[in-house]
Amino acid sequence: LAFLTDCVNRYAAATDESQKNHIEKDGALHAFGALAEYLLNMKKYASHLEGLLVTSVFPDFNSPIGFLRCRACWMVQKFSTVKWSDDGTNLRTLIQLVLQRLSDPALPVQIEASKALRYLIESDGAEVVLLPVLPNLLSEYFRIMNEIGNDEVVAALQVIIDKFGDHIEPHAVALVNQLSVAFSNYCAVGDDDDDSAMAAAQCLECIATVLKGICMRPDLFKHLEPNLIPIILKILGNDGEFIEYLEYALDILTFLTYFPTELSPQLWEAFPLIYQSFDQYAFDYLSLMVMPLENFIGKSPDYFLAAVTSDGVKYIDLIFKIVGRTLAEDRSSESECRKALSLYMTVLHNCNGKVDSYLSIINDVTLLKLSQQVNAEMPLTRIACYQIIGSCLFYNPLLELQELEKRGVTQQVMTEWTKDAAKMEKWLPRKLTVLGMASIFHLPTSSLPQSVASQLPQIMASAVEMCENMYDDAEKKEDEEDDVLEEEEEEVDNEDEDGYGEDEDVTSETEEAYMDALNKLSGTGDISNFLVGEDWDQDGDDLDDDYTSPIDDIDQLIFLSETLTSAFQKEPEAYKQVQAALPPNVVASCQKVFAAAETQRAQIAQVKLTNAQAK
Repeated sequence: LAFLTDCVNRYAAATDESQKNHIEKDGALHAFGALAEYLLNMKKYASHLEGLLVTSVFPDFNSPIGFLRCRACWMVQKFSTVKWSDDGTNLRTLIQLVLQRLSDPALPVQIEASKALRYLIESDGAEVVLLPVLPNLLSEYFRIMNEIGNDEVVAALQVIIDKFGDHIEPHAVALVNQLSVAFSNYCAVGDDDDDSAMAAAQCLECIATVLKGICMRPDLFKHLEPNLIPIILKILGNDGEFIEYLEYALDILTFLTYFPTELSPQLWEAFPLIYQSFDQYAFDYLSLMVMPLENFIGKSPDYFLAAVTSDGVKYIDLIFKIVGRTLAEDRSSESECRKALSLYMTVLHNCNGKVDSYLSIINDVTLLKLSQQVNAEMPLTRIACYQIIGSCLFYNPLLELQELEKRGVTQQVMTEWTKDAAKMEKWLPRKLTVLGMASIFHLPTSSLPQSVASQLPQIMASAVEMCENMYDDAEKKEDEEDDVLEEEEEEVDNEDEDGYGEDEDVTSETEEAYMDALNKLSGTGDISNFLVGEDWDQDGDDLDDDYTSPIDDIDQLIFLSETLTSAFQKEPEAYKQVQAALPPNVVASCQKVFAAAETQRAQIAQVKLTNAQAK
């Protein structure tokens, strides 16, 4: 280190340009950069790094020697986490120096500068410097991208877009247009150029980041479709030629089908291509396909039911082929089976009264899967099957009970369902259990099969107890969130702010920052998890927070209360017998649920009144 320091000091002390050894200076800085992790993690060295950058790196940004300007930008990437001791002037100066190098006459310097900015953007004070020049900054990045296909340059652009998401809206259409053109240009280079292929993938990730930034402006999406739909159709419809981009295309398609209120006929062209890619070469991408398919169905169920392919196959039949094949394939994980089954739910919830003829096949597939999972240690797939049965009962309780009776499994299914209900932790299966079981009470007792009529007290008890537990959990949720916030504040207060010992390992902080950066850069990071609901661990729990359907508007408390009240009013004698068979604690739970439902109705009425007055 002493030798390296002598090299850079000797260079700085030389007054005559001819006396400066540029190669030696470059080698010394390269060596410092190679030791960056070690130097940053040791307090006795970390305190001197600011001085090294200011005295030996800052001047090189304006050096007449191109490779030293390039090395200066490279050094920024290596030492971006250095602690600045001044009032922020040095950091602002550094950002300005890097910005100037974006238009350097040497392309390698431009590339390193564009990569360096990515590492500075999270620093305090960076936004103040960069926001006023955002339009010019974006233009510079696209100019560099047009000159060379470098995935790190595009990744740096993505960081900028993500950082300034709230300010991207005015530039969204132009950004997507430029990124779409860049993607097409990189693809045209061919498969032999790995750099261009990676840059093309980064362009699609950038597009997803732009869409994330404008998700609160769904009206803008229609202006982006002319650029994005051709890319999606190209990737989906070329027999797997562009399979390396399929994940990104499905992410973009998820945005385009999730946020706009209406879907264009051009966008619907992607629907049969999703099935085609699933059937021919992309079976393993099912988890990424489910969300856009569910969005298509939910946004326009009538179009979905009426649409047919060029070969005359109904779109709904494509959905059933996807589910059937997934559950029949030995290579399908349980997580993929559960993902596929959710498509049945989406059809049942959105096509109310219009898919009676499909109940038979839904039961064939679901009950077969349920029978295969009856002794499974993990109940997740069984619970997913009960979600479908609950959805079928909610869709049409009479038809569903007839389907169960035809197979002679009604009593067995009901018995096992009530047992597994205690193992349900997620909100969606619990809600569908309440809605499904409660729907049975819509039917006259005379129309119920004996296998159900004999279990009415147990079915009622399961529905009431589940509903009560959901109510209690909802009441506790706000208190638990407050406790978490208090714990986080205490952790922050307890952190050591006095720095680190000379030999203290501080890599945990570096690793956290690195993982944070990865999450922001990865196309399979936070936004993908939010939209797609990925679950790669086949034995892990599933997410239902991202599942949306018309049942979201149904309050299970009110639904159960109104259903039971109506049943008691219509057949008081029959339900007196049911009530007599209930344990006292279940009767008390019923009263609690009825009271809670009444409170909920009053709150809803008050909200409606307030909204009406506001108008």
